[in-house]
Amino acid sequence: MRYLPSAPSEDRALLDAIGVGRAEDLLQGIPAPLRLDRELDLPGQQSEQEVLQQMAALAAMNTQFHSRFLGAGAYDHFVPAAVDQMISRQEWFTAYTPYQPEISQGTLQHIFEYQTLTCDLTGLEVANASLYDGASACVETALMAVRLQKKRKTILISAGLHPHYQEALCTNITPHEGLQLVLVQLKDGVTDMDDLAAKLNGDVAAVMVGYPNFLGCVEDLKAISDAAHAAGALAVSVTQEALAFGWLEAPGKLGADMATGEAMSFGNKLNFGGPYLGFLAVKDSQKREIPGRVVGQTRDLDGQVGYVLTLTAREQHIRRDKATSNICSNQGLVALRANIFLQLAGPEGLKGLALQNVAKAQYLQARLLELPDFSAKFSAPFFNEFVTCYKGDMKTLQAECAKAGILPGLDLTPYAADLKNCILWCATELNSRAQIEQLVEVLARVPSLVGLAGVAK
Repeated sequence: MRYLPSAPSEDRALLDAIGVGRAEDLLQGIPAPLRLDRELDLPGQQSEQEVLQQMAALAAMNTQFHSRFLGAGAYDHFVPAAVDQMISRQEWFTAYTPYQPEISQGTLQHIFEYQTLTCDLTGLEVANASLYDGASACVETALMAVRLQKKRKTILISAGLHPHYQEALCTNITPHEGLQLVLVQLKDGVTDMDDLAAKLNGDVAAVMVGYPNFLGCVEDLKAISDAAHAAGALAVSVTQEALAFGWLEAPGKLGADMATGEAMSFGNKLNFGGPYLGFLAVKDSQKREIPGRVVGQTRDLDGQVGYVLTLTAREQHIRRDKATSNICSNQGLVALRANIFLQLAGPEGLKGLALQNVAKAQYLQARLLELPDFSAKFSAPFFNEFVTCYKGDMKTLQAECAKAGILPGLDLTPYAADLKNCILWCATELNSRAQIEQLVEVLARVPSLVGLAGVAK
């Protein structure tokens, strides 16, 4: 929020203009017991330099991590400086929302390009804009599947779907009368095909599966899609790490009817948790049930290329009972960053980045498994995340890593009984060999530290 100071004489002039003696008189409509009758408990005024020094001192109290091995839906990737520079160009920004194309060409063009790139990555035909994050994108996709399938009211979700996405689905789907979510169990880290077959029936509208899933394992999307289609259900892939599209086959080419998930990995920083970028791509035959907006390319009367909102199925534009969604804000800036990042990288650059992620994760796993307290939890292939079992004390491991400035993987103990003392590790292109070796060196010391603690007791 900008701070706009005013002089006492200006304050007086404003009060005189509205006929008020004091600024406090503007609060007469608020009951006296609810009004603060003292000054705020804040430090006295300081110069800009002093404030910056104080804020820097407060920031220094945070734990500083120079290397991170935590993913689980939020991934630390390199963002070229060109992204930050190019998003500030005024060509992308217009003074009004996209509803009036004659004055919104910059906004409409970059949304159209983002949608085109999303289709390229997912292997599907139509993509939208305006989904807040991967979790809300899952919800919108599930509701869309039910609309498409009409009388089918059950959504099967793999237990490998991100737990936070599952919570969002439960919060938003179960209140709808007649709709239900059914969990499909895992086997060796991936969807149990036998359990899926047992739960596929004539009421199932769609099957939602992580690709890769929350545990980092790469699902057999082709087999799952075939099973879903045989039962008349739609197959939905959910990708929380979009950079995996640079390595894995596009979901649409493996039979997925819809592809959704989180695209923050493309040109966006972690930013303490957002904003993020949900995406959704579908087949052309499904486009009229897609939530949010769809931008199309056209030509004007003079033959010049232009961009317009082709589909806008919000309650602002059509009858409320016909609206597909109540998405009210456009993730334009986050999508613009993804657009610029993908165009800077290009197909070969994206593939190269993905290859680095695969190689770093493979090397990290190999080095961890050399330590006596670590073992692999699953045998399924993975992209840049994997799970290990740990025999030592988890709190000691976390404390020793923090002392060394290392953010370790996620403790999976709270998520499922069979994941007790398991850790979800992540490696990206930002993790150097030196960082991995330092992590291994710190972890190698943890068992002896635990033993010493026990002796001290």
